[in-house]
Amino acid sequence: MNVMAMRDDKPIQWLLTLFYDMLREDSSSYVIFEEATKQKIEVYKPLMTLLLRPGLDNYTADKVSWLLSAVISHVPAVVAKANVQEFLNVIMDSAKTNCSELGQLEAITNLLKSDAYRKFTWSQPGISELIFRIQPKTAPSPHLYKCIFAIWALSFDQEITASLKEMHVIKKLREALTYSRVEKVIRLCLTLLKNFLGNKSLCEDIVEEGILEAVQQLEFEKWRDAELYEDIKDMAIQIGSEVSEMSNYERYERELQTGKLQWGFIHSSKFWAENVMKFESNDFRALKMLASLLQSPSTDDTTLAVACHDIGEFVTLHPLGKKKVAQLQVKEKVMELMAAPEQKSREVRREALLCCQKIMLNKWQDMEQVPK
Repeated sequence: MNVMAMRDDKPIQWLLTLFYDMLREDSSSYVIFEEATKQKIEVYKPLMTLLLRPGLDNYTADKVSWLLSAVISHVPAVVAKANVQEFLNVIMDSAKTNCSELGQLEAITNLLKSDAYRKFTWSQPGISELIFRIQPKTAPSPHLYKCIFAIWALSFDQEITASLKEMHVIKKLREALTYSRVEKVIRLCLTLLKNFLGNKSLCEDIVEEGILEAVQQLEFEKWRDAELYEDIKDMAIQIGSEVSEMSNYERYERELQTGKLQWGFIHSSKFWAENVMKFESNDFRALKMLASLLQSPSTDDTTLAVACHDIGEFVTLHPLGKKKVAQLQVKEKVMELMAAPEQKSREVRREALLCCQKIMLNKWQDMEQVPK
């Protein structure tokens, strides 16, 4: 570690490169840092001092960031949590050090691989923004690979995985599958998808975002690794199974019975196109339950908005849509919601307006068909 204090950059770069290649080649080499810690040899301070050196070049800054983050990840005992926070603050601040964007991504990815520091790293300012600002259509392959790798590391924490839905992670994954043709990126995307299939909420996004089509398209590309074709086919089968389950009409009825509706695949145009005729079952029981939700004073705003949307879909797609809705006398309630005061959410008023437009559109179409 004394070499890190030298003023000559060449020996420092040589040593950093040696550590970089050695640790990537053989992870058992981290034992030297464990032994150093046992012998009270300082690891964190010399590397951090180097990282903060004024005028440090990109190469050296990136390599020392990688080395320090890798050692922290594999040998957590070398630092305290306060050191990790200091390290992250430094690499994320261009005024303090000269890390490139790829260098930042590599260091963050190393820390996210660590069970000990994954959640802590993710909670720090700027981390999520750095990862999710990578655009699959335009980003260099190394940047995209590290972006997907970081998300893959996050997928091992269920709480973090659930929060990724709000960051539109499945949309980013679809873009990566659509625009990248780098084998290791595609392979990692497929591995990440396998992890996400265990999360019900993300499964809905996988179905809605058309991930199945994106994966199936990969079968027609030319890949050097023959095993990748099998991985692609296996993933297409797994996602296809999820599509079938998400399209299940009984699932829609189960949600209705809870009295609370949430936006998802079973309220999409695809679901309605495939299942609208099933609403005739049990004397249009599901439609009557929708009407009851609209009429109930205790129904929450999201449920009201989804119910208006679904009634609009039924009116548009079912041959008896307008007639059945008229029998249930829900048009008046929809119009009431359309003119609801500000206390009601904007989403409710918008969906009520769209529903009313669909009902009225069908009326005008009927009038046009009357013989003159």
